[in-house]
Amino acid sequence: MRLCPSVEGSASPLITHRIGVDVCLARQSSNFHKCHRCIYRGMAASWEPENPPLAMINVHDAEEPAQADVKIVEIPRLDVAAKGGKKGGGKPKASGAAM
Repeated sequence: MRLCPSVEGSASPLITHRIGVDVCLARQSSNFHKCHRCIYRGMAASWEPENPPLAMINVHDAEEPAQADVKIVEIPRLDVAAKGGKKGGGKPKASGAAM
């Protein structure tokens, strides 16, 4: 398996994926747009670089979530029934007068 593209120089590509040697050679022969700087371009199927490119980015275990100081604030709720108001919310009832 090869990392595609494996570019020469210090600039690493943003998106890479692993492909088989057969797919790599087929892309080279069809002038795939990522092959122009690849270290495998023009090499035999059995060729391997002395220092192979890094295959994957190191993945760490999930870190603990950050703990922030939280101030709990109680929001007073108006008890409409206790103040003698109507029970239930919503639209007021329509009056019996017709227009």
